[in-house]
Amino acid sequence: MHTRLTHQRQDERAAFALADALGRAGADVVPDVWPTAADGAPDPETVVVLLWSAAWGRTPTEPGLLGAHVPVRLDDTPLPSALAGLRHVRLAQGRGRVSDEAAAMIVRLGFPALVPPLPVRGNPTESTLAISDFGPLGLFASCPRCGGSSERLRPYVTVDHHYDRALRLVVCGACDWQDGCEL
Repeated sequence: MHTRLTHQRQDERAAFALADALGRAGADVVPDVWPTAADGAPDPETVVVLLWSAAWGRTPTEPGLLGAHVPVRLDDTPLPSALAGLRHVRLAQGRGRVSDEAAAMIVRLGFPALVPPLPVRGNPTESTLAISDFGPLGLFASCPRCGGSSERLRPYVTVDHHYDRALRLVVCGACDWQDGCEL
């Protein structure tokens, strides 16, 4: 499973974390810093993973870059219109953190015939575009209560003073549903 990971130099730390996680998921990863990214289309056996963030802000996007197979969003920066219709993974738990489940989902999106389906919370459908990774809370395709897009889900960290413990939460901005676990 040959994988080219294209990223901006500012996102190098996150790219290395993603490359390590993709390697554990069975991908053979070659990091590819833009603008020195390999020119031309990759061979048909190679999946292009594009690590997208605010660092791409003013970078001109060229057709070769937009040939990405699997965009991975580091932050809430929207994908360019040419990529907006692709299924992608949103790393909602923070920059530079990639769960093994998210890496397996990225490999699954790039090589759907080779990897069995993963458990995803919510109701994934063919029209689901974003799968959001909330680390120990899991992967979400939608809000389990209202069915809203995983784009409406936000990470949150708080302290439960009554029980003296730190909690990691996922909260829906549409219906206020939440789930959590201890840090």
